[in-house]
Amino acid sequence: MKAIGIIMRKELYRVFSDKKMIFGLFIMPALVVMGLYLLMGIMITSVMQDWEEHEPTLLIYQAPESFYSYMQEQKISETQDGYKINETIYHVAWSDSETEMETGKAAIYSGELDLIIAFPEGFDQQTNAYTSGDEIPDIATYYNPSEDYSDNARADALSAILETYRQNLLKKRIGNLEQLEVFTVDAENEEAVIQNDNKAQGKMLGSAIPYMITILLFAGAMSLGADTFAGEKERGTMAALLMSPIKRSSIVYGKLFALMILSGLSALIYGGAMIFAMPLLYKTLGAVTGQELSFPPGQMCMMLILIVTLVFLYVALIAVCSTLAKNMKEGSTFITPVYMIVMVIGVMTMFRGEEVTNLQYLIPLYGPTMALKNVFTLDITLPGFLFAVISNLGVGALFAWITSRMFRSEKIMFNA
Repeated sequence: MKAIGIIMRKELYRVFSDKKMIFGLFIMPALVVMGLYLLMGIMITSVMQDWEEHEPTLLIYQAPESFYSYMQEQKISETQDGYKINETIYHVAWSDSETEMETGKAAIYSGELDLIIAFPEGFDQQTNAYTSGDEIPDIATYYNPSEDYSDNARADALSAILETYRQNLLKKRIGNLEQLEVFTVDAENEEAVIQNDNKAQGKMLGSAIPYMITILLFAGAMSLGADTFAGEKERGTMAALLMSPIKRSSIVYGKLFALMILSGLSALIYGGAMIFAMPLLYKTLGAVTGQELSFPPGQMCMMLILIVTLVFLYVALIAVCSTLAKNMKEGSTFITPVYMIVMVIGVMTMFRGEEVTNLQYLIPLYGPTMALKNVFTLDITLPGFLFAVISNLGVGALFAWITSRMFRSEKIMFNA
């Protein structure tokens, strides 16, 4: 144990005596996480406010007299093109020209126009003279789903404008519409929505944040781990260390424990920064959505434990790859495939929506990453959380043992 302690102190001193490494390991992660969460809050708020403040632009083609009259009732003033419907102001242009219709389609494509509503010829005649079996007139809409403004404008126009217009025409044709209304749904029920606001919001955050966390954690441990093992080989200090009267297993575990301490501290700083920034993000989102959001203390603790144990697994994986390498460059080459696997697993968890069984949390890398996601969505169970932690510690211990066995090989350690 004394020899392990000596190696640990050597590695810790090497890091803590380097101001650049201190900044990269302990200060920059906190700044990155808080800046990232602050940016996310600003961006989400900005996008939602932008959607709410946008005034859709519409082109109405071949509008029948009945629709024109209906829209004039919503007009703000005679001198403007604005029509206020359900607190949304629509800017409407009217045209019967096929040329302007084609120009409008080009404007839809470029994003300059949000929506075109085109009526068929003789619309009023068809609706007024309709009898059972006649052809039902079809109103065409043209929009651009790749443009958020256009997509939202069509959805709003269908419900706020055309549906209300349909009801007006039905009322003229039938008279009292209540005789057609057999029942209503939630017309007087103000408590229809029963949900956990944190869980609802967490589903959105849980699809992206765990992926970013795992990538940042692995990237932080990668450079440090490569330098600790492959870097020492390249500098020639590893050979001198192996020739010293210290057991090779002590050298391995001393380096690994030092790496775990350093990476664990870095992970705790990541977690602490997240715990500090998460309430700010939830407060921002809550102000926009009108929901009362919070990140429960129990979830915070689970997140921290998962992060620390996940770092332990990453360090052990990186140690195996770095020990195989002859130098830093080769070490980075060996570590890159593992990094890609971590990234792929992170992407998989972003799109995985099915329920995860407790045993699936034992799957190395995948299970703990899913557990981290489910912490945010509040879907994590205590057995699932424990299995994810056991997976991290168990697989990490296995790779640490493999590294110690590799240190006994002269071929590997002296690049023979």
